[in-house]
Amino acid sequence: MLFKDIKLEAKNALVGNRLMFLLAILVAGVISSVIPGLQILIGPVVMAGLFFIGKKLLSDKKVDFELMFTFFKDLNHAIKLVAVQLLVMLIVLGGFLLLIIPGYIFLFRYSQALFIMSENKDMDIMDALKESRRMMKGYKWNYFFFSLSFIGHILLGIITFGIYLLYALPYINLSMYNYYLHLKVEHGIKDQKPNLLEE
Repeated sequence: MLFKDIKLEAKNALVGNRLMFLLAILVAGVISSVIPGLQILIGPVVMAGLFFIGKKLLSDKKVDFELMFTFFKDLNHAIKLVAVQLLVMLIVLGGFLLLIIPGYIFLFRYSQALFIMSENKDMDIMDALKESRRMMKGYKWNYFFFSLSFIGHILLGIITFGIYLLYALPYINLSMYNYYLHLKVEHGIKDQKPNLLEE
């Protein structure tokens, strides 16, 4: 996959939409942390909704805030999202407790699980993890270098006490979503509209 193509598509989608997508990111952050101690239950559901907003932005060049709450309408799907994210966190934590390197391997291996679960509400939880593992086979280093390509933006954000991140976060988030969409293409997976959006 060509990083420049993934990033260029994200940049083009943000033209005229950067502020609105930043607002969506900030709203997602507020909702995820509004009830102390329940971030693990609300966060994955909101993050999946934000991913859908990103997908819509990449395809239609517009921000649809209603997608933020898509998964709150389906309790069973929401529970699956929380379970997938919790399992990924536990697996990654276990890897870091063993040694640093296994932790990063698990982090990259299951990095796409939440996206996969969000698009496939009828999929089993473990199957979402297995699918992420399958998709990331041979792409873990690629994903690592892609993530590393944003280090300059992160450093600028630190230097400016987070101010620059208000500009960079929409670009970084949308690029990471677009990486997943390109990864699906690499594996010949057709990008279909999720069932829950057709209801």
